[in-house]
Amino acid sequence: MSEAKELIKKICEIQNSDPEIQQAVGKWTGVVQYVLDGEEFYVVYNPDGKCEFKEGKHEKPTFTILASPDFWVKVLKGQEDPVASFMMGKYKIQGNIMESQKLASLLKKFRGKYSL
Repeated sequence: MSEAKELIKKICEIQNSDPEIQQAVGKWTGVVQYVLDGEEFYVVYNPDGKCEFKEGKHEKPTFTILASPDFWVKVLKGQEDPVASFMMGKYKIQGNIMESQKLASLLKKFRGKYSL
């Protein structure tokens, strides 16, 4: 398992145990599919602010992130800005790009509170 995958799983576990983050996520729902150098997994965001980490490929994700695991670790740790990096072509998003902004906002909530 890549470090990126482990961090995404950890973020989901933290979110499920932290009511403050659940409230910050609000009622956002969606499915974020990750394709990180062949590893495929996804996170389902539920209306109660909790999430579910799943292995494999979702039939209809809200959007898909295609990146190298090493690069995505930098995004998760706040060393790379996800919006600027996307604009510079450092990774790709397939699907609803506007919804991906919500993931960027969610990641910022973790950076100030938890060390990843």
